[in-house]
Amino acid sequence: MSKMATKGWSTEEKVALVLSVLRGELSMSEASRRHGVSDQTLLAWRDRFLKGGEAALGGKGPDAQVKALENENKQLKEALAEMALRVEVLKKLRHLG
Repeated sequence: MSKMATKGWSTEEKVALVLSVLRGELSMSEASRRHGVSDQTLLAWRDRFLKGGEAALGGKGPDAQVKALENENKQLKEALAEMALRVEVLKKLRHLG
């Protein structure tokens, strides 16, 4: 799992590294040094990991996010359809006048 840059790290590798730190198997500095990741990067991964878990346990996980995005998508499609209809009506009014 040794990488010199943060690019190229799979989600699974990030999770495994974060979990090794959270379990106390490696200290933050040891994990950073051993795997060639900055302390700041590893801290950011840990924070995002914990935030995701918090959201999932609080009912704001992927399912809730997907539903919110689907709802927003539906509203945007309706607004677009309404605007397209208005454009068509204005075009017809110009041709009549």
